[in-house]
Amino acid sequence: MSKLEELIQELCPDGVRFKSIKEVYQRVKGTPITAGKMKEIENNKGDIRVFAVGKTVINAYEKDIPKANITRVPAVLVQSRGIIDVIYYEKPFTFKNEMWAYTHQEKISVKFLY
Repeated sequence: MSKLEELIQELCPDGVRFKSIKEVYQRVKGTPITAGKMKEIENNKGDIRVFAVGKTVINAYEKDIPKANITRVPAVLVQSRGIIDVIYYEKPFTFKNEMWAYTHQEKISVKFLY
């Protein structure tokens, strides 16, 4: 028996209860914004980061983002089109609504998910 199997047997003799991500984390929505609008509002001094599919990321001022749904807590963003990837981010941000993000009231839990 490996050390890992010994630890599992010792610490979790009855197994570990499975929970889906949606049972533990809150899924948040992004912002409906076009690529054209992102180019229009891009400002390197902006206070909000805006993520899009692929490697597209801009900074913008919150006042310039239409219908902004700003996430202000640590989150894991899931990119599901173009480049499939996950991103951990702690500062205020939003993202195109073709992506999604998960948050939790505890920062360590979000970092664990990442």
